[in-house]
Amino acid sequence: MTGYGLYDVLANHAWAGRPLVDALLVTVMTTSLAFRRVVPMAVMVVVGTSLAVAGVLYGSAQAWSTMFPFIVAVYSVAAYHSSIRAALPVVAATMLVRDHFDPFVRTLRDRDFTITITLLSVLAGLEGRRLRQRQVVLDDRAETLRREEQAIADAAAAAERENIARELHDIISHGLGLIVLQAGAAEQVLATDPAAVREVLSSIRTTGQEAVGELGAMLGTMRQRAEPVREPQPTLDDIGRLVERSRRAGADVTLALRLGGPPPSAALQVSAYRVAQEALTNAFKHAPGARVDVCVASTDRQLEVHVIDNGTASRATVGSRRGLAGLAERVSVFGGSFHAGPRTEGGWKVLATFPMRR
Repeated sequence: MTGYGLYDVLANHAWAGRPLVDALLVTVMTTSLAFRRVVPMAVMVVVGTSLAVAGVLYGSAQAWSTMFPFIVAVYSVAAYHSSIRAALPVVAATMLVRDHFDPFVRTLRDRDFTITITLLSVLAGLEGRRLRQRQVVLDDRAETLRREEQAIADAAAAAERENIARELHDIISHGLGLIVLQAGAAEQVLATDPAAVREVLSSIRTTGQEAVGELGAMLGTMRQRAEPVREPQPTLDDIGRLVERSRRAGADVTLALRLGGPPPSAALQVSAYRVAQEALTNAFKHAPGARVDVCVASTDRQLEVHVIDNGTASRATVGSRRGLAGLAERVSVFGGSFHAGPRTEGGWKVLATFPMRR
């Protein structure tokens, strides 16, 4: 805009008076527009003062190149100034100054053009102000939702840690009770059957190693006082029964078991079962009638639970986020990885990978 104004002054000779003074005025007007969002009222005053100086010196508000800074200044003061009531008198005064020194404006009808341009610029500025305020409200709402979702995820993680603590309480209690029983049996045959004692001691060592390993993995998640769960804990074998129950309920579910290597620990089997259970529940809830494929595979390195469906429903609900957040926390306790999301070919997938501890 500065370049166009200088062209109008120096090359087009559209301005009256001395070119250097005109060039200074047009430069002041146009460069002040760079600060229109920070100090819009000051910019409006600078443009109005420049028009008044041109009118006093030369009896004219100059050429078309003065109209563009005027329009931008009016828009800016309407859009960005803190008080629109305080801005409107300044806009009106600037408009009157420009028309007063315009030799072609003699009657009220001659002012129609400037009045129309001014009103349109003010209306555009007010609409820009409304849109900006609306965006601020939307940003605040988005931040509030983000904090609420984080709170939901934190609550789900805390609840899942409590569940893990309860489940581990049963596992460790069972392991320690078994050790006590085996130690008592070994004591009874210590003098008569050394081979049996050796076998019992080996079993005690295995049981203790598993309990210590599980306790170390879960130590950070246990509560100080865990309430025992009286129901038996599920294993990988129960996934088959889970699928069978789903089939009897009318669901289209397939199951593939590819188990190899040493059997996973009891805590690992419980978590794998919970992943399959939650994934099936989400599939039935959000994609009713869809085909669901469950695959559980284990090697000497890892245990993997993979659940996919061919439905079309979205899982973008508070309930599903809470359940998935709990599963992610459960898997992370074992140092594993968890992913849940839409498939490129349609449907939804859940993949949980647990490392096998040696």
